[in-house]
Amino acid sequence: MAPLRGSIDLSMASDGDRDSQEALRLQSVVDRERAKLRALQDISSALGSTLDLGELLEMILDRISEVMEADRSTLYLLDEETDELWSKVLQGEEVHEIRLKPGEGLAGAVASTGKPLNIKDAYQDVRFDAEWDRTTGYRTRSTLCVPMKNQHGRTIGVVQVLNKHEGHFTVADEALLAALASHAAVSIENSKLFLSVVGKNIELLETKEKLEKKIRELDVLFEITQVAASAMELDDLLAGVLARTMRATDAEAASILLADEYTGDLTFRAAVGGEPDRVKKMKIKAGQGISGWVAENGRPQIVNRAHDDPRHSTHISDQVGYDPKSVLCVPLRWDDGAGALQLLNKSGGRAPFIDDDLKMATVIAGHLSTAIAQAESRAQKARQERLTTLGRFLSSMLHDLKTPLTVISGYTQLLVQEGDEDKRRDAAASVRRQVQLLKTMMGETLAFAKGERRILIRRVYLHAFFEDLADQLKPELAERGIRLELALHDRGVAHFDEEKMQRVFHNLARNAAEAIGDDGGVCRLDVDRSDEGNLVLTFSDDGPGVSEEIRERLFESFTTHGKQGGTGLGLAIVQSIVEDHGGSVSVDSKPGRTAFQIMLPQPQPRASTRPAAAE
Repeated sequence: MAPLRGSIDLSMASDGDRDSQEALRLQSVVDRERAKLRALQDISSALGSTLDLGELLEMILDRISEVMEADRSTLYLLDEETDELWSKVLQGEEVHEIRLKPGEGLAGAVASTGKPLNIKDAYQDVRFDAEWDRTTGYRTRSTLCVPMKNQHGRTIGVVQVLNKHEGHFTVADEALLAALASHAAVSIENSKLFLSVVGKNIELLETKEKLEKKIRELDVLFEITQVAASAMELDDLLAGVLARTMRATDAEAASILLADEYTGDLTFRAAVGGEPDRVKKMKIKAGQGISGWVAENGRPQIVNRAHDDPRHSTHISDQVGYDPKSVLCVPLRWDDGAGALQLLNKSGGRAPFIDDDLKMATVIAGHLSTAIAQAESRAQKARQERLTTLGRFLSSMLHDLKTPLTVISGYTQLLVQEGDEDKRRDAAASVRRQVQLLKTMMGETLAFAKGERRILIRRVYLHAFFEDLADQLKPELAERGIRLELALHDRGVAHFDEEKMQRVFHNLARNAAEAIGDDGGVCRLDVDRSDEGNLVLTFSDDGPGVSEEIRERLFESFTTHGKQGGTGLGLAIVQSIVEDHGGSVSVDSKPGRTAFQIMLPQPQPRASTRPAAAE
């Protein structure tokens, strides 16, 4: 019986060993699965820990190799621009990039079909490219490739693992790698989206900065346009433009130099920085200094090391009390002149001028050149208009001098011939009045030269004024056979400038005499008052009337028609004097009668504040 029991004991021992081995095997399997689970947890945690694509890919490959128990793993991403798969592989200390076209190699085949490949012996598959093995000396045996798909089911890459440590990759490995690839796809898409958003934000910030800069530039150009349109004097224009140019280019100091028309020497017409009062008194010889070179050659210059430039004039810097380290200078050009816009030192003195500053300064210089040309044109036009106006005024005055000179001449002859003392006294008084009129005209000329224009309204007795006026006009009209009739319907008091109104009626009488000619006729002067209390003066003649050709332009300066020696100023002077009184003048003309009617407003009498006496 003993052997039998020993035999049973051996059998029992053998079963115990087998159970122990099975338990160890199962424990190993459980440990591996736990390791895989921990690795999956690590991958899930790691995938959410970074959005840096390079760091993310390195982390994914390390964990996949560990979980899949593979020698190595490779992750290919699809380049949407070239439609190629790319991956970076470390060989020694160098990183090499691999690129595969769709369908090329095992990874390319998976990318094309969207289906996994599990190959036990890579060299037995015609799609396998052994070039990398030959290059590196590595021997690929088993391989497993699965596609990476995003949430829309579109393939964005391929994950490939090589050479399982024991045996070959199983169906379970396929499922595991597919799950890992899915996790990786989500993280990679998030990383790409993040990088895209960051890139877009950077682009938006850059675009915003560029847009803000353009807006600032446009604001400066708009301000310069406004300054150019509103500045009445050239110096005001230059000072306004210079201040805005400095702000646009962030310059510390600046100046505008204009060239002399004949010598080409530059003068500082506007300056900021140093001692502006001393600067504006300086001149730079033609071609001297950086600004002189730019003005002469018409080419802009950026000199960020001014002291190293042979054109830089240190003595000018010493005189103006400002030492430029960097200079930006652009030419000014217009039809009849030239100059330069010069900017000195960026704010802080460290940053150099750049091409953007040059572009901005060049645009401003173009606007400034146009503005200078327009300002000079306006000034020239104003001078011409002033000379023209002065000429017209002198013509008007010379025109009006005819009357007092004619009267003086006539009374002088009368003084010589007249023996009656009373009549000689009256003639002498008339001469004195005409001399006083000449003095008044000279005073008006001086007032005009000073930009003044005034009338002296005084209380006038109508019967005395118009009877004396008629005595002045009758001799002049009688020479042409014209009789003057005076109708004083109102002999009271009015208010106006006596000497100016004398000029009005002398001009009307002369105009009528020239229209009637030497055949003789009648002129009539009616003095009346309207219901509103305005003084109404009508001067009429029985001449041929005013031509239709000039009727609409009758009161314009230099309008004349068929008059020998006429200046066309008489009626323009009439209208000017009447309007200075606040009145109006009109004409009614037809063959056989022409009447000029003048209306002069009169002050209204004040209502009495004294109580009425009891009846």
